Amino acid sequence: MTSRGERAGGMAGEGEGSEREASRTATSRGERPGFLDTKRVAEFWDDARKSADEDKQSGYLQDEWPTALGMNRFAGEWKLVASWLDRYAVPRGACLDVGCGVGIWLEELAQRFERADGIDLSAEMVASTAKRLAHLPNVQVSVQGVNDLPADRRYDFIFVGGVLMYVNDELVEGVIAKLASMLNPGGLVVFRESTANGQTWYRDTPLQPGLFADRTKPRPPYFAIYRTPDSYPQLIAKQSLVLVRTQPNKLYKLADVTETWLKLIDKLTLGRLARRRDSAERAARWLHALRYLTLVPHYYLVWLFARRSWRLNNYWYVCARRSDGSSSTAVR
Repeated sequence: MTSRGERAGGMAGEGEGSEREASRTATSRGERPGFLDTKRVAEFWDDARKSADEDKQSGYLQDEWPTALGMNRFAGEWKLVASWLDRYAVPRGACLDVGCGVGIWLEELAQRFERADGIDLSAEMVASTAKRLAHLPNVQVSVQGVNDLPADRRYDFIFVGGVLMYVNDELVEGVIAKLASMLNPGGLVVFRESTANGQTWYRDTPLQPGLFADRTKPRPPYFAIYRTPDSYPQLIAKQSLVLVRTQPNKLYKLADVTETWLKLIDKLTLGRLARRRDSAERAARWLHALRYLTLVPHYYLVWLFARRSWRLNNYWYVCARRSDGSSSTAVR
């Protein structure tokens, strides 16, 4: 995985007793309870926010790639999510952005919903979002996790973008259950999660440096749990949710492919892109403009013939709340 991290955020732990019981259950399944330290995850994202240029907040980690790269991915992802909101006629009342990071998604959601709440465990991220979105009166952001939210809080739309990967095995089912309980009938919850090919990857290694990274500085370890793609439908099926859609997030991998092309161009130009951000920005924009000649064929060639070479992928899981409150999975 490159230095393009998931959006900041995590979840608060459950009660001590339930956590011990969940830990015993997770151990019996061959999982690794307690692998993630919530405080350490929050500190990692606090440091990432401090190290990033205030003027280049694109949802990418530590400004190590062109801003255009992150914004192109976000634009495509938002277009897709907006189409689901329209297709399933989601009410425009209240929405929740779990792991809101620097507020990229929250800013768009606030244009569509009467109330837009964002939560994150990173105080630095929340402060950045509050500053950027101060002009939007219907936005509220706070430093907290899902389990810190009031039990009677309800939402018509909940977006969880790259957050469950920071939730320990013994807690993830409870977090999904809490989110399900907060979803109004007729609403949607959308999970976008990075997943591992083959088997769950308990990552504790540094992220690879990006194009603009200072390679003389040591990189901190990066902790995350990349579960298999089929693990989340299994967890969702246990709740009062119906899985209405699941699909690979092609935009995530196209961003990966773009990084590969940028590194190749940088090598061919003897490091020009790494030295000059303006040149890298132009290259990223041109690659996106010509994506059907460059990035998209590259993506499909790997998808068709060498998919297993990707250690990580990214998936969408779109869920609705069943009116009868029962558990079910019906993918379309």
